[in-house]
Amino acid sequence: MSKKSKITRRGIMKLGALSTTLPLLNVANINAQNLGPGNAYVGDIGGRDAGRLFTGDHIEGGGQMEIRLNQSVNTSDPHELEVARRIRPFDPVSWYQEWQRVGEINEGIASGYDDESLRVSAHHFYLRAFKFYRAAIVYQEDTDETMLPGYLKMKEMFDKAWEMQPPPFERVTVNVDGNDLDGYFRKPNGPEGTRYPAFITYLGADSMAESTIMAMSGYVSRGMASLVVDLPGQGAAKRLKNLFMKPDTERYVSDLVSYLETRSDVDPNRIGLRGQSMGGYSAPRAAASESRIKAVWMGAGSYDLYRDLFDFYPPIRDRVRWIIGANDLGDARNKIKEYTQEDTARNIECPMLIGYGATDRIMDPEGAYRLYNAAINSERQMWSDAGHPHHNEKSGGPKFLRLPTAEDWAARVLGSL
Repeated sequence: MSKKSKITRRGIMKLGALSTTLPLLNVANINAQNLGPGNAYVGDIGGRDAGRLFTGDHIEGGGQMEIRLNQSVNTSDPHELEVARRIRPFDPVSWYQEWQRVGEINEGIASGYDDESLRVSAHHFYLRAFKFYRAAIVYQEDTDETMLPGYLKMKEMFDKAWEMQPPPFERVTVNVDGNDLDGYFRKPNGPEGTRYPAFITYLGADSMAESTIMAMSGYVSRGMASLVVDLPGQGAAKRLKNLFMKPDTERYVSDLVSYLETRSDVDPNRIGLRGQSMGGYSAPRAAASESRIKAVWMGAGSYDLYRDLFDFYPPIRDRVRWIIGANDLGDARNKIKEYTQEDTARNIECPMLIGYGATDRIMDPEGAYRLYNAAINSERQMWSDAGHPHHNEKSGGPKFLRLPTAEDWAARVLGSL
């Protein structure tokens, strides 16, 4: 199959057919390609659009600059609009100050409702405060003096919000690689005794478990349960316990799968793995060594983190240094070269949906293409309507309709629809 080709529907069906050897997956009833309009970008095999990305070939990283620290005026939220109008784009101090300011406004409103026992209104504004405080600290480094206080404030608002209303999730603690780590489990509201297909989300460089579990509605409404845990290099594990991510991510995922197998509300034969951003490396890497994973999908596939992230997007290097526990950028450059799927991708045997965006400026789309070519034993497909387009939108780029392709694909493969 040539790069950038659009394969025929018959070819798509052939690539998408699930192996009859997978236990408890009824191929006749679970056609991974029966995604309606979501089929539009599945089977679109390719990598980066170099002409639109690398405008400075002689510059390190091809000239990829910071694009995250900005807020678009294309929003109906009055406080987001305030930030968009006041912020100095790509200025870390201004970014923190402006989001912190609207976070404080919403916290004050929430506290006023809380004082009067108006719990529904207090819940709403505590969640808004959580969202804005999270935005303020999401890109901060370990060396920033506001990092830890800001993170704790974000957690405080999240916890207060769910003191006001019954949460749609269960708080869990899972022993992962010898450490007790906190996370969240969320499932559909089905009859007592139902065993649901479930999946683990492997978070990205800037992800946090609290915001991720709140974004799982699309999966839960399709009959799937979701587990999100801050693993080493992420969220609380990184900020509160100084735990850093190792290259062999199966060491974490295997413990999470074992935990799901203990739950009476999870079908142990239908467990999947979703990779979010940097998790586009971590999820397939883990699936290569964990046979209990029956499907793996990701929004930004990666073959190795040195080429696809560290070398491709220089603004994220300090964050990567922190995630993997390197002493400095030189040490990070040496260590990150171990984070590769060169010797593991061929061991992935479960169905896989590899997302990418041809103009993704954070994760090199070429890495997704390398992963596709290397994972020769997986019934794999590529999906071009993925990556990190929201960062381009924040800087005034075009807005695209994102179809629920990943949710529907996972539901079909894990058999929840």
